[in-house]
Amino acid sequence: MSLRLSLLKGASVLTLSQALVAACTLLRNIIIARHIGLENFGIATTFALTISLVEMTSNLALDRVLVQDHDGASDDMLGSAHFLQFLKGLLISIILLALAYPIAHLFGAQDKVWAFQLLAIVPVLHGMMNFDYVVRQRNLEFVPTALFDTIPQLLTLIVAFGASLMFEDYRVMLAVILLQAVMQVMLSHLLARRPYRWVLRWPLAKRKLTFGWPLLANGFLMFGIFQGDRAIIGSLYNMETLAWYSVAFSLCMLPTLIFAKLSAYLLMPVLSRSRDDAALFYRCSEFALIGCFGFAVLVVVFFGVGGHGLIRLSFGEQYLQAVSVITWLAVMQALRVIRIAPSIIANSQAHTKNAMIANIFRCISLGFAVMFGLNGAPVTWIAATGIGGEMIALAVSVYLVQIGSGKARFVRALAQLMMLSGVLCYAFVALIPNLLPHPDSTVVFGLLQIAVAGFAALLAAMLLAVAQSSVRKEIVTLIRSRRKGGSFTNGLGSRQGT
Repeated sequence: MSLRLSLLKGASVLTLSQALVAACTLLRNIIIARHIGLENFGIATTFALTISLVEMTSNLALDRVLVQDHDGASDDMLGSAHFLQFLKGLLISIILLALAYPIAHLFGAQDKVWAFQLLAIVPVLHGMMNFDYVVRQRNLEFVPTALFDTIPQLLTLIVAFGASLMFEDYRVMLAVILLQAVMQVMLSHLLARRPYRWVLRWPLAKRKLTFGWPLLANGFLMFGIFQGDRAIIGSLYNMETLAWYSVAFSLCMLPTLIFAKLSAYLLMPVLSRSRDDAALFYRCSEFALIGCFGFAVLVVVFFGVGGHGLIRLSFGEQYLQAVSVITWLAVMQALRVIRIAPSIIANSQAHTKNAMIANIFRCISLGFAVMFGLNGAPVTWIAATGIGGEMIALAVSVYLVQIGSGKARFVRALAQLMMLSGVLCYAFVALIPNLLPHPDSTVVFGLLQIAVAGFAALLAAMLLAVAQSSVRKEIVTLIRSRRKGGSFTNGLGSRQGT
């Protein structure tokens, strides 16, 4: 199989697996949220936040070294990674045990200290995983990785349903988190071809630590970006508020995560291959930007129009307060989607610090969120600070990206797209809900809202795309080539055919 076909197959497998993981996660949260109620779901969210904090701030990327290092496939490198992973898991577990009471106190759950202590089992379990399935990515074997990602999620969906029959409160989420960790460890050993063993060699460990230490700083930044607002709400507001805010946040973040994965798989190879041709690289960069803006508009319009029906049909009436922030959060996620374009353009040129520096500026907004929270401001203000932070991060990312002589054109294109996107989003979100019947609690009306939102989102994204001259030219070229048949040269300069 050729390299191109292998990459395409791998990207397809991983994209499908990530979509399945996202769907399972959403369904699992719906099951738990509907069963245990608002306050208990808020408490359950603090468990997920704690595990997220542990994982994101202790990421040494030991598995990534095995893929990227030229000796990564050796038995000694694998054994060294296992040893460091176990030590890291043990250390994090001890720290989590020590911090269980302060964390519980932070979230106002002093009587749940035992639950936070129980979470300390998770890092130890992760420390015993076998990374041999990861090494197979070196040969473009992505099926083991896809299985590792999806099977535990499918099983925990069943676990969530079973646990909801046994427990009536936050313990459902606790059971899901613990059993998911157990299943991940077991599956890593089942997918491995080589036995689990440790190797104690300092030179190998040093190479891994040198690679992984910079990622620790970025882990703190990523936690602040993805979970910071929820951590602030959980500590400064109440569990009910955290519950419905988390519902809106998770719904809006889901399409962003999927799009980010797809962008990494599809845009990076195209940009990397065209970077030596300035004109072609700019055209590819412009299409990447248009694609990100199109998806951003789709996200805002869909959740702005259909958020009410989506929340009520999926999570239930008790979470309807989430409607008050879902449009704000959709705008924040849309800006994050737009930021993918300059970030991937920079990564294709091996300028990997672009995203990290932008994330540093993004975290500035957390200070304002804390200030608003301490003053008892409405939760919508917390969401609004995220929008401000993403705007700053986008500006920094665009400032840092290098597109040669096309930089000025790129910035003008971004400004024009931003203005057009704003007009489209405002028009659709402000006008379409007024055209619908008066909201009621029937399933039919909820489905109507979602259907209209989906159609409106697609229409808005299409209008944005066809308003761009480069897209229109590409469509004309494609239509002409289809009429002629056979091979053709597309607008991006690549030769295609059978």
